[in-house]
Amino acid sequence: MAFARTILGDVDPDSLGVVDAHDHLIRVGAGEVYIDRDHQLDSVEKAVEEGGYFAQASKQWSANGGTIVDMCPINCGRNPDKLAEVARTVEGLQVIAATGFHREHVYLETQSHWINRYSLDAIAELVIADVREGIDRNDYSGPIVERTPYKAGIIKIGTAYGAITPFEHKCMEAAAIASIETGCPINTHTTFGTCGLEQAQTLIELGVPADRIAIGHIQRNADTYYLEQILDLGVYLEIDGTNRIKYQPDSNRMAELAAFKKDGFEDRILLGTDSGKRSYQKAYGSVSGIDYNPAVDGPRMIDEGFDPDYVNKLLIGNARTFFAFRGED
Repeated sequence: MAFARTILGDVDPDSLGVVDAHDHLIRVGAGEVYIDRDHQLDSVEKAVEEGGYFAQASKQWSANGGTIVDMCPINCGRNPDKLAEVARTVEGLQVIAATGFHREHVYLETQSHWINRYSLDAIAELVIADVREGIDRNDYSGPIVERTPYKAGIIKIGTAYGAITPFEHKCMEAAAIASIETGCPINTHTTFGTCGLEQAQTLIELGVPADRIAIGHIQRNADTYYLEQILDLGVYLEIDGTNRIKYQPDSNRMAELAAFKKDGFEDRILLGTDSGKRSYQKAYGSVSGIDYNPAVDGPRMIDEGFDPDYVNKLLIGNARTFFAFRGED
């Protein structure tokens, strides 16, 4: 029987409701916070508030409310206890937690990082254990590993701007092994929309089924020809970056989504917001937040004449398929 793995347990994928395929509710420290304090999301109270906005906006589309996929991966400030508390507290909200890895840049002293010192098989086993046994309470910041009851339901990989470093390639190999072993899907970080095609090609070459892969943040490269080259491989695209006018207007995302429908890719598009900074969340004072897809994007697409069935796929249906585990875990 198909299931999606939330932080509070396995559920019927049909129960996920509106899915934000890439976001951040809790991040208690580590490299990204060291680089930019705006990434610090350590307040359960604020996460509950932000998650509540999303759950409420999602109810206009689904009686099940919604699901936020928290994409904070290994050694990047995960706190599964806090994340589980958020999931328990917000009515109408489910949360999927991540394992896997970010781009090399956020790990700071990568020369001495255990990714460079552990064998590929040992690294893959750590990812598999997050999925099957429970996320380490200490986020593999070591040396003691203490399993929580909270399991990961998505594997992340990330790559640099215009390059895949040896560190990142090793992480991709470990993620591929873990995905094939567990049936857990992989959702990626691209830096400014680069290397999406190469990510997909590499993961497929490593044996991951194409439809177990979603290429993330890819809307930052608003070149539909390029994006559809990636889709031609059979993977999903995850479109986020909502209300980031400093990068590009939201109309670019709308144009991409319209093109995907016209060109026959409507079943392999996911939506997220990637509101992973305090300045991107309503709970910390922003005018927009994690609720952007159901609160703003959905109504806008209807107003612009999108097929309502397609809007439903973007908000609900496609993620219901993608986040379901494949085969025996």
